[in-house]
Amino acid sequence: MQPKSKSALHAKKYEPIKLVEMFRLAAELRARMIAGGFTDNGGAIHSAERILNILGLRLCYPELSHIQNLCTLKYAPFSEDALVAHESGQKVLIEHVNPHRALTRLAIEKIESGVTDPEFLDFVRTHFQLALLTKDETTRLNKLNRSRIDSERLSRAGIQLVNHEDNDSHFASEA
Repeated sequence: MQPKSKSALHAKKYEPIKLVEMFRLAAELRARMIAGGFTDNGGAIHSAERILNILGLRLCYPELSHIQNLCTLKYAPFSEDALVAHESGQKVLIEHVNPHRALTRLAIEKIESGVTDPEFLDFVRTHFQLALLTKDETTRLNKLNRSRIDSERLSRAGIQLVNHEDNDSHFASEA
């Protein structure tokens, strides 16, 4: 019997159901820390945020081994400006479409309301979304709203998302 590869061990270690179990523990710990006088900014919510980020990646971007590889994804969600910047070799930034702290708080509310594991997985699949933006777009977006979930958050900042592959054919036809 051959030993399992490091990637095989890593994948098994972070299965979605295990992550939901750990998120539930993190939500309980956060509640206990807040009851004890600690705050989210002090760190009470940090474990839940990290676990939600890993879970969101596993569910919504399963082919990624790390969030930093988002721009290599075939259907990576770029803003129009970020795609142009990326294709010209400029740096683009990863942004949570729903602010991550707000999404984590909402996810904790779901857990505290008694949702089942499958319901929670569906919630994460529905609400966890990343986008690649330019630095200027990220600054503009965060000035308008960096702490509330709003389905129009990007459009209110004048940001339109496109998929990388969709634009490959678009740019090829312009050449």
